[in-house]
Formats: sequence, C-alpha cells, structure tokens
Amino acid sequence: MNANCLVIALILGLALYEPVASQSAADLAAFKQNQESCIKELKIGAAEAALLTTDKEVANPSEAIKCYHSCLYKKLGMLTADSKPINDMIMKFAQLRFSSLASDKLKALLTSCGASKAATTCDFVYNFERCVMTGAKA
Repeated sequence: MNANCLVIALILGLALYEPVASQSAADLAAFKQNQESCIKELKIGAAEAALLTTDKEVANPSEAIKCYHSCLYKKLGMLTADSKPINDMIMKFAQLRFSSLASDKLKALLTSCGASKAATTCDFVYNFERCVMTGAKA
C-alpha cells in the first residue's frame, strides 16, 4: 500500500468505532448487520465476536480477527473491492466518530497511524485501528 492508501485506511478505521448518537436507527442497524455478516464470513467465535462488537481488544488475534475490520470497511463502502480506500467515505465516518477531537489532532492522528507498513490489507487495517483507538483515548 502506498502512503495515500494508508492515510485513507487510517481515517477509515477511526470512523468505525463508537457509532455516533446522531446516526439514525437505520444506520446503526445496518452497521450491526455488517458486523454480524463479517463475523459469520470470517467464522469468528462467539467470545471474540463479543469483544469486537463492543470495541474491546482481542488478545492474540487470529488472521480472521485481523481481517474483520477490512471486511467491515468494505461493507460500509470505505474500501473498494480491491482494498483501495475511498477518501470521502473515510473522512465522513472519522469526522462523525471523533467529533469531540480537534480537527488538527484528528488529522495528525490519522496521518501518524496511517504511516505504518504492513504486508496485507488485513494487517494494516488492524494495526491502524489499534493505533487510532489508542491515540483517541490519549
């Protein structure tokens, strides 16, 4: 992945956690349906699924766990079928999710987390998610 793809994927990750209260019931229902679909597709066990759907970290994540976020991003329209980030969608979700963060802090966080390298899209998005969540809590 090149640097632009990483930054986009980074923004993407920020948007997915902690659905914003301003989202409609239909948006939240669709989000939950996409979560369930990815969990089934990747054959993720119930214990790990419970952690993923409540934004808790899974210790010693399997490859399926690492691919969960990439699957979800694709279903939410933030990645193309060939795993390229869709900037507009990523930015939209990130701004909703992290509306309490100053925009300059959010942009810096996204850029910093998106600069990491990974061999696969699953690894990159997984690492990006962890980085963003840690940074947003700091």
